[in-house]
Amino acid sequence: MGHLTLYAYLAPYVQSLFPVSPGILSLVYFLFGIAAVAGGGLGGWISDRWGTKRSLIVITACFACSMFMLPLAAKISFYQFLAAVMVWSALSWAISPAQQMYLIQNAPEEADIQLSISSSIMHLGIACGSLIGGAVIETSSVANNYWVGGLLALAALGCAVFSLTRSA
Repeated sequence: MGHLTLYAYLAPYVQSLFPVSPGILSLVYFLFGIAAVAGGGLGGWISDRWGTKRSLIVITACFACSMFMLPLAAKISFYQFLAAVMVWSALSWAISPAQQMYLIQNAPEEADIQLSISSSIMHLGIACGSLIGGAVIETSSVANNYWVGGLLALAALGCAVFSLTRSA
């Protein structure tokens, strides 16, 4: 949900920070997509190496931090901002493999149902994040979407820590 609070409005956010042409904005989205693909692979690799619980917590924490880093990187330069956007994208997509592996490991006999429900909830989060991002813009400015999304990501981190550390 936190991701889409900003991603759904990435074009106006970038344009509020930098005077970019449509071609440069397309490049931002292209590099975002490349980083997302790499992030999915990275998330699987990290989950295999560190285990799912540790991966979920570390990746989610880094993802939340990456959202708060975006305006700081923008103050340095467009290229630093672009690098920060790519890190943010990669971390966003690195969460899914760890989450899916965790669900499968905990109830392999019900994995198909759990993954279906997880996918549905993720899509609900996409809708809610976009709605929240729009509300932020309507009531203030697109410049605030990053920190609202970051706070939602921190809330997700809190939920993950609670869920992963309690006794079954």
